[in-house]
Amino acid sequence: MKLNKKLMIIAAAGALGAATASSALAFDNEFHGSYTLKYFLSNYETGGPGFLGYKGNSNTPVFSENRKTSNFFDQRLRMFYTAKANDDLKLVTGFEIDTMFGDKAQGSGARNAGGAMESDAVSLETKWVYLDFRIPSTPIRVTTGIQPVKDAFKGVFLDADLAGVNLAGTFGPAVVNVGYFRAYDQTLFKATSADNTGLRGNADLDIVAVSTDVNINKNLKVGGAYYLYSDNRNSSPTKINVFGLNADAKIGKLGLSGFAAMQQGVRNGTLARQTYNGYAFNAAAKLPIGPGNLRTAFLYTTGDDGKDGINTSWQGVVQTQDVTDTTVQPSCNSYNESNMMLMNRAANMEGTQADVNVINSTTFKNQGMILATIGYDATITPKLFVNTNVGVAWAAKNNVTTRINPLTGSNGTNYLGTEVNITAGYKLYDNLTASIQAAYLILGGYYDGVAVQDPSAAKIVKTGKDPEDPYTARVMLSYAF
Repeated sequence: MKLNKKLMIIAAAGALGAATASSALAFDNEFHGSYTLKYFLSNYETGGPGFLGYKGNSNTPVFSENRKTSNFFDQRLRMFYTAKANDDLKLVTGFEIDTMFGDKAQGSGARNAGGAMESDAVSLETKWVYLDFRIPSTPIRVTTGIQPVKDAFKGVFLDADLAGVNLAGTFGPAVVNVGYFRAYDQTLFKATSADNTGLRGNADLDIVAVSTDVNINKNLKVGGAYYLYSDNRNSSPTKINVFGLNADAKIGKLGLSGFAAMQQGVRNGTLARQTYNGYAFNAAAKLPIGPGNLRTAFLYTTGDDGKDGINTSWQGVVQTQDVTDTTVQPSCNSYNESNMMLMNRAANMEGTQADVNVINSTTFKNQGMILATIGYDATITPKLFVNTNVGVAWAAKNNVTTRINPLTGSNGTNYLGTEVNITAGYKLYDNLTASIQAAYLILGGYYDGVAVQDPSAAKIVKTGKDPEDPYTARVMLSYAF
């Protein structure tokens, strides 16, 4: 009996200790994410680069006179897991799987593969991995790791996932952010040499981000931001300083926002010296009317004529191992306020890997843009909604290095075109929405006479005719969990 009592006491003490340890080490495990499936019918979106661009990295235009209609399925899964110890300490992770039906599989090793028969592909991508914590007894939060970074100018300079460290503090009515991010370490692409010239951290693309927002009152918030783009990856280092002001205000039911920003910088070294001097301006308004909201917005980014060593074009960050203004790689900036599907990168209208845009770093090197949009978001019933948008765009400056008419060597006018789009959706469940999207872009005089006969041919035949207007139609399912 005594032995049994002792065993019971020991077991009870062990159970109590385990319970205490579990309580002390308790975590909130949060899972959420989204799944999007799109079916495309388009003469522009093909699951790859669009046709209003250049062939490879050259200035050879691939504008097409006639385009067949592509049809394909594209899906994206994003999963987020947060290990939360408490409100002041958590680990945030995000993962992504992009798949096009019928793509590569069976151990191809290709990125975004796994949609072919039997699947069997490694396609899970890391999106975020960062630690988020508050420094004890201070108002400062720290995020360190791969994290989302978007500038204070609505994303027109930078909107990307970057590895770095950011400090954010709230001081009365002001919120201050200071961050350092390493976008590329070029030594990772080269073999380390015997004389240590390949040491890590000596040939980087670094980005410093400093911003502050001050709540003047409940109806007015003003802010300022500074960004340093420091590229030391080749023999022609580039430094660009970006700074500006932004504001949000409310007058009755009318919401107003905008920013003014400028860039100053220089590229030195073996390449010809280049001075940067670009500007960007924005104004937007939103007003509740009827069953929805009326929106309008205006964006102007300066362009460059390419005639001297002063580049007056607004520079957005791009995904490349090269310097800012000589690339034809995908943009790492955005402008969601436009709600355009074909005109520019509005990430809120996209959501999968297949979406492409006319105004991007590939087709629009150093030309800037003027974009005016108006739209209406209507809630017809608690389950049914309709969004419509119209946008008109111009090139801010015809650049002599990117004039695209294959016969005359120049653009007809600066007018790019007019896009009309619509989205209609219905909530099948609280977390599942079915929708249709359609967009048509009426090309303007900028594209007069720039068509080629067959952009896929080894030898492109120039026709001097107008290219076909881009269009897209999509059927979409979106599930949030």
